[in-house]
Amino acid sequence: MLELAKLFLVFLLILLLIKRKVSLGPSILLGGFFLSLLFGLPILQTFKHAGAALIEWPTIHLLIIVMLILIFGEFLKELRSLEDLSRGLENLFRSTKLLLIFLPATVGLLPMPAGAMMSAPMVEEIGVRKNLSPQVRMVVNYWFRHILEFVWPLYLGVVMTASLLSISLREVILAQLPLSLAMILGGLLFCARKIKVAEKSVRQKGSFTRNLGLAFKGVLPVLLVVGLNLTLKVDIALALALSLAIFGLVRKVQVNRWVSMIRAAVTLEIVVLILAVMVFKKLITVSGAIETIPGSLASLGISPVFAVVTVPFTVGLLTGMTSAFVGISYPVLFSFLSPNGVDYGYMMLAYGAGFAGVMLSPVHLCLVVTKSYFKVGFAEIYRMLLPASLVLMLSALILALLGFPWGRIG
Repeated sequence: MLELAKLFLVFLLILLLIKRKVSLGPSILLGGFFLSLLFGLPILQTFKHAGAALIEWPTIHLLIIVMLILIFGEFLKELRSLEDLSRGLENLFRSTKLLLIFLPATVGLLPMPAGAMMSAPMVEEIGVRKNLSPQVRMVVNYWFRHILEFVWPLYLGVVMTASLLSISLREVILAQLPLSLAMILGGLLFCARKIKVAEKSVRQKGSFTRNLGLAFKGVLPVLLVVGLNLTLKVDIALALALSLAIFGLVRKVQVNRWVSMIRAAVTLEIVVLILAVMVFKKLITVSGAIETIPGSLASLGISPVFAVVTVPFTVGLLTGMTSAFVGISYPVLFSFLSPNGVDYGYMMLAYGAGFAGVMLSPVHLCLVVTKSYFKVGFAEIYRMLLPASLVLMLSALILALLGFPWGRIG
């Protein structure tokens, strides 16, 4: 009981610091040092382990991947690849419902803060023409923008999950694929079904071949990364670097543009966040805090399933950030997620619960900015978001309780 109280205090400190507008990275780092203090780790040992965490290969590797992902996103924006993709898709589709689902989903190929704002003007324009309510426009854009965040290897949450649990991206993707399917199901049942229009034909410009080529041109750099990583099993960092190099040469990107993109993409805040998460993981491991959790929960009669659901969900709801619920809760839940090899069912359940919290969080950047853009209130959109999020959580819970139907993924 005492150990759980200590962990609760660590969580409380981190969340209070975030509420006080302290950046996520420093908040997690301070939480890690506070945890070491509570669990009796000597100060010199704390700094020694923290320093070791900073120079270990998993930390450096994760940092390289994240920086390359950010540069890659800036590269695609600079070359207007996503714009080509969205324009091609809009001209290809004849179904308004399918178009309004696919436009934000394709924007979801490119991770970026407040990414739903990129597809918002396109969804708005089509929605106004089809007399859809602002609430429907907003929720459809917001929900389907995020359906790939469980499996797309460019998302920080997916990369961090693989790194923290010491497994491959392929394992994370295969294990969490049901979550993307559940998210699509929830969106179709409670968001997209409210798109009621007389289906004639969506605006179509140019030939089918031309529009297909435009969409393919826009997505090609992304497909190369994913293909190299998932098909040829090239390390994601190398795959990103190769795609940047190849398309940079093809598009004849000058050195000054590369410098500009790197400066715009890589921030001190994100570097500190990654380093803080890895230090936190190290300190919570060496302090012995992880080993105390199963016994403490058992003594209180608390089910591991309850902990795996509530901890990520709470952190996701309070922070509105995938990187936060993964970085803060996974080290704490490590004894459940990876007892003797990774428990893919629990991993999927933790991610599903945490992401449901993120989608419902009133501080989620995508939710805040698109709510403002479409001029709708929280009460109006939560009527659709709550049941859709419940589908996501219940799907993850049922699959986990059934005992992950695909067995061990290798």
